[in-house]
Amino acid sequence: MEVTNVTEYQAIAKEKLPKMVYDYYASGAEDQWTLEENRNAFSRILFRPRILIDVSKIDMTTTILGFKLSMPIMIAPTAMQKMAHPDGEYATARAASAAGTIM
Repeated sequence: MEVTNVTEYQAIAKEKLPKMVYDYYASGAEDQWTLEENRNAFSRILFRPRILIDVSKIDMTTTILGFKLSMPIMIAPTAMQKMAHPDGEYATARAASAAGTIM
């Protein structure tokens, strides 16, 4: 399956992970208010498509907190990643490094 948006990742996770693990990752703490607010905030982010613009030489590099990053995307800390993959946080840190960003 080719993933084209974040919601599709959730569908794949639900299919592949044990129910208990999926439920842990898909839920929020207590009344899940912050989870709902985060979803609402992301739904307000819109991209303005640029048509007929040369995108062959895009430079997304930036500096955040003194670190030069390949893109303005960082990986936030999360716990218990080994429930989904044996390498857990180590694999995520390696992926961040390979992508030129930070965790």
